[in-house]
Amino acid sequence: MKLALLLAGSIITNSAIAYDQADMDKLINTHQCNHCDLSNADLSKQNFNHADFSSTNLTNANLNQSSLRGAWLAHTKLNNANLENAVLRRSILDYAQLQNVNLRHADLRKVQMIFTDFTNADLTGANIQGAHQSGTIFCNTTMPDGAINNINC
Repeated sequence: MKLALLLAGSIITNSAIAYDQADMDKLINTHQCNHCDLSNADLSKQNFNHADFSSTNLTNANLNQSSLRGAWLAHTKLNNANLENAVLRRSILDYAQLQNVNLRHADLRKVQMIFTDFTNADLTGANIQGAHQSGTIFCNTTMPDGAINNINC
């Protein structure tokens, strides 16, 4: 009985921290990964310029210092992800979920964010110059200047 519980706990733990390796291989080889599961993946310091992540689960992913220029991130789940110092210039973030995301010092210039959810996100020091916003949700969001924005709570 104890062994069965130990094995069940091990399976649950491993599934909670693992991403789909086939999805990771697809992303690395093609820069296209729609509807993929890359949750908890370490994608830091990588070049994903113009990659297609549409409708992908990137919850808890580490994209620290990665380049995502012109990337397609529409309908993507990025909750609890680390995008500190990431470059997302001219990316599409329409309908993306970025709750509790670290975007400190990220480059978000000319990003399109229509109905993007930044609840509890940290944008301290981020550059959002020229970003196109419509219906964007800022709720307990730390803005680039350090102010808290609760406009859409």
